[in-house]
Amino acid sequence: MKRVFLSHSSKQKEGYVRPLVKKLQADRGKERFVYDEETFEEGLENDKLITSWLEKTDLFVLFISDEALESPWVRKEIFEAKELQQSGYLNKIYPIIIDAQITHEDSRIPDWMRKQYNLRLISKPSVAARKIISRMTEISWEKNPKLKEIQQLFVGRNDLMQELEVRLDSFDKIAPNTLIATGMYSMGRRTFLKKGLTKLNFISESYSLPTIKLDAHQSIEDFILLINDFGIAGVDISSFNLMTMKQVEKIDLAVQMLIEIKDAKDILLIIDDGAIVSPIREISNWFLEVNKAISSISSDIYMCVVSKYITNVIYLFDKDYIYSLHVPELSLSERKGLLKRYSKLINLQLELSDMNYISSFFSGLPEEIVYTCDVIKENGVGYIKGKTELISDYSDRKVSRIISIYEDNEEAKSLLSLIALFDFVSSDMLKDIIGEDVKYLELLNDFFAQGICDNIGSNGEYLVLNSAIKNYVSRQRIPLTKNFKKGIQNHVKDFVVNYEENDEGRDVADVFFSLKESLILGEDLNTHMLIPSHYLKSMKELYDKRNSDLEVIKLADAILEQEEFMDDHIIREIRYFLCSSLARMKDNRFKSEVQSISGPEHNFLFGFYYRHVGKDEEAADRLNKALLERPKFSRAKRELVTVYNSLDEYDKAYELARENYEENRSNEYHIQAYFQALSSMRNLKMSNVEKKYIMNQLLEDMNKIESEKAKNMYLIMYAKYYLYVEEDIEMAIKYVEEANEDSPDNMYVLLCQFDVYEKSNDLDKLGEVIKAIENNIKNSRSKYFREFKKCQALYQAKIGNISNARSIAKSSNLPENSKQILLARIDKMVII
Repeated sequence: MKRVFLSHSSKQKEGYVRPLVKKLQADRGKERFVYDEETFEEGLENDKLITSWLEKTDLFVLFISDEALESPWVRKEIFEAKELQQSGYLNKIYPIIIDAQITHEDSRIPDWMRKQYNLRLISKPSVAARKIISRMTEISWEKNPKLKEIQQLFVGRNDLMQELEVRLDSFDKIAPNTLIATGMYSMGRRTFLKKGLTKLNFISESYSLPTIKLDAHQSIEDFILLINDFGIAGVDISSFNLMTMKQVEKIDLAVQMLIEIKDAKDILLIIDDGAIVSPIREISNWFLEVNKAISSISSDIYMCVVSKYITNVIYLFDKDYIYSLHVPELSLSERKGLLKRYSKLINLQLELSDMNYISSFFSGLPEEIVYTCDVIKENGVGYIKGKTELISDYSDRKVSRIISIYEDNEEAKSLLSLIALFDFVSSDMLKDIIGEDVKYLELLNDFFAQGICDNIGSNGEYLVLNSAIKNYVSRQRIPLTKNFKKGIQNHVKDFVVNYEENDEGRDVADVFFSLKESLILGEDLNTHMLIPSHYLKSMKELYDKRNSDLEVIKLADAILEQEEFMDDHIIREIRYFLCSSLARMKDNRFKSEVQSISGPEHNFLFGFYYRHVGKDEEAADRLNKALLERPKFSRAKRELVTVYNSLDEYDKAYELARENYEENRSNEYHIQAYFQALSSMRNLKMSNVEKKYIMNQLLEDMNKIESEKAKNMYLIMYAKYYLYVEEDIEMAIKYVEEANEDSPDNMYVLLCQFDVYEKSNDLDKLGEVIKAIENNIKNSRSKYFREFKKCQALYQAKIGNISNARSIAKSSNLPENSKQILLARIDKMVII
């Protein structure tokens, strides 16, 4: 990179520009920045110096103030910078408003700048410095922008648009302060809101809403920190301790910050994944209170929210300050219209008959139609007509298709795995971890071009993975390179050493990630920078790793000491993980802690606890109660499938397992559970041909998942397929031995080995497996202890000790139904 030219009025030098330059020079070196009092030589004419230095510049930063807009020198610099950019000599222009009296609508700002850039007020020099550094890094990571026509492509939604217009024009109700658009991912919620606000003249067509992202483990504290990161708030939140502030004080602070955003002529966009609208359709109390407070001040639109969860109208009764509407799938005519317009846009010639045929397979997702056109463009219309399942399985296949590009590129997969660790990450932080390696910079560029990455933030300074891609990558558990691991360790270590420094411009993505990692590592962080979501996300990560339940409990106990200062939703989430860890540890404390959780989660957690302590019948009863209270409780369905399989009640497990699989065909646990139920059912009403077809589809789906765990599951499934379906013992042994080579002493492999060698009557091998299983069972509290006793009883029967086998079976803590099935098997055995 060449240099960064800092254009400003001399009146802003002392209070704003000089502190900013000091920060920039400390981070990137003095020679990288063109700053008049240090760069320009005395005695030379300023206009010649300006031209000379601009020609050596990659990034032109304009600090917009009243004085700057009146300065002839600044106007000259703007004019020349624009000419150099048009001629290809200057890479980027980055204008920043630093005067609270100036908005992006100021007529003194050149028209091209107001139309082309998202002009924002950044009142803090340290925040501006960080954003400039991000712009510098992005020059190296220049992404290929999508065509403007594609970005703005919008078809239909006429009835919905009219509904929005009527509501916003209504005199009968107060105008809403927040608009919520709900619907599936990729349904066009953001596009609809922006088109609506543009049509009603709230924003211009070129305007881009400053964006934050919140998930189910975040709350008002995160909301405040993310807004503060925009750098427009006049409040110095470093003087507040968000952990111990009263909820009403946090609401007042959030309202004050939103007012400042509105005064800057901005509307905040929130990508919500459960923080505002929950999976059970409730709206969080803190968000309702924030809107209630705003409504008493003005009737302007302050926020737009896109959520995958549909709001329950009960929670919006008498709350006219929030207006929610659902963005459904496109109608058939709208699907055809989008197909016609997009195919024309990419010069794809389709016959009318082909368009009618293809559109009949669309489910109504706008991206599905774009994806189909791209496949046709690449492979021809005959290809898609012969494989219409590519359309119906769009979401999973799209992700698989994109990821398959990097199937043999370990560096690309590791980089995706690295980015998936973050909720969002700045280019500067990512660069600190991966270094200056050109191949990674090129890969990032490619990720943006493929639509794998997107931008959020006040100026798009943070990158995030596409949600579907992130979920897919996270499930694969692709290992990081040694350099990435070392880079993260060094970064977090440096953060822990220096975190107490008062740096108001600290990268909020860095704070969120590094504090979470520090908590996981057990670092002693006595800092006001900690907020509840840092604990909650750390607990979730530790819980998912397994064997870390004690650490989860420790973090939960620590954060619950501040319970009075937290939102009810966050408290429930923390207690949920606390109870789940206590259940996995079979800790009797579970029974008292779970009393703080009500509703279907109460019964679900009891079901989870009973399964772990070996009371499967009680577990099934509780899980069914949870499903009566909430029929679409997916976690309860998954758990109930496991319980039914354990009870040998495969007929009951089958339907639930099939439903779970069809809802998410790329989840290895759903695939495995469905396969097990399908292969073990005794009263299956389908032909052998149909059964084999489904099982082979499940094997194919499992084989697509690249994690080590999925590979192991795949081999075990294949062994069982040959054992029970094809009745080919030799092939079953081949696959189970391959699984054992990859994962020796894995309990799932050992149990599968037992089944195979029992069927083949290989008593020597069976004895070896029994010893291996026993060596892996620590004590009778192990979740595999019942399976061990079952295997032990069958082995004793195989070697002729029928009475001993029956005694082991009777004394086991197997459910009564399973015990009777086992005893029946023992009685049928013939002494070899």
